[in-house]
Amino acid sequence: MKKYMIRRMLFMIPVLIGVSIIIFTLIHLAPGDPYSSMLDPSVTEEDMQNMLEKIGYYDPLPVKYMKWVGRAVQGDLGYSIRYQEPVVDVISRRMGNTLLLSVLALVISTSIAIPLGVISSSKQYSIFDYIATIFAFIGLSIPAFFLALLMVKYLAFDLKLFPISGMQTIGAGYTGFKQFLDLLHHMALPVMVLALLQMASFMRYTRSSMLEVIRQDYVRTARAKGVKEKVVIYKHALKNALIPVITLLSASLGHLLSGAILTETVFAWPGMGTLVYQSILNRDYPLVIASTMLLSLCVLAGNLFADIMYAVVDPRIKYD
Repeated sequence: MKKYMIRRMLFMIPVLIGVSIIIFTLIHLAPGDPYSSMLDPSVTEEDMQNMLEKIGYYDPLPVKYMKWVGRAVQGDLGYSIRYQEPVVDVISRRMGNTLLLSVLALVISTSIAIPLGVISSSKQYSIFDYIATIFAFIGLSIPAFFLALLMVKYLAFDLKLFPISGMQTIGAGYTGFKQFLDLLHHMALPVMVLALLQMASFMRYTRSSMLEVIRQDYVRTARAKGVKEKVVIYKHALKNALIPVITLLSASLGHLLSGAILTETVFAWPGMGTLVYQSILNRDYPLVIASTMLLSLCVLAGNLFADIMYAVVDPRIKYD
């Protein structure tokens, strides 16, 4: 396993290089001047051209890329055009907010959806199964932004149970435990939206996978030997049924740092999702490149996590 992990991490290097070339090329081939918003209108055309030439705007694309790589390997991902500060500082401020939201939603969704999927499969065609299936299809069908707007309308605006947006109550000046409770209060709606949408997928995958596994011969044999139904379901069947769920979970882990763009935008949550959205609107190329590369790295790490978990849940899977 250790050798396999080393090989996979080494293989990630050329993949990241290829992804960086594609991202860098596509973004810099976009028409227009991204630096126009930074310049003072009183600056003369000659001074503006000299400034652009000094920062390498007119360099050939391969030269621009090699300069970017040289800085990136030293931890310098560029200078944000919109925020007027290093990209690393901008991302580091938003990353924690997105992780707080995404990890909590993922933990809630998996801890509820997987048991529901197991119960639904073990009680196939029961009333519980039909109700769970209906809710799962609703969760799979409804768009994230629409569900977020519904919650804002009814839970925040009409019933006033939760704040409409942001991370904290402006002007309240809370500190300590009150500040923590205020943060939880603001997190409630976006976490519910993300958790409900993820829950639908996890539950359906768990149910379908469990239905396939419990029809296998070894499950019938265990039942014929008089093994208790709970042991058959949770010890023998569930482990093998988790492989497709792990695949879905690894994809979710790969998008943890990218943020939920629509959900964060609706709730004005200052995370990576809104950061990427705003950087695209403002043509903040250094920030877009860095955010996309971070997403690519997370996706590759998620795939590695999936391979490791396959071997954990299924002893038949071994890596040399």
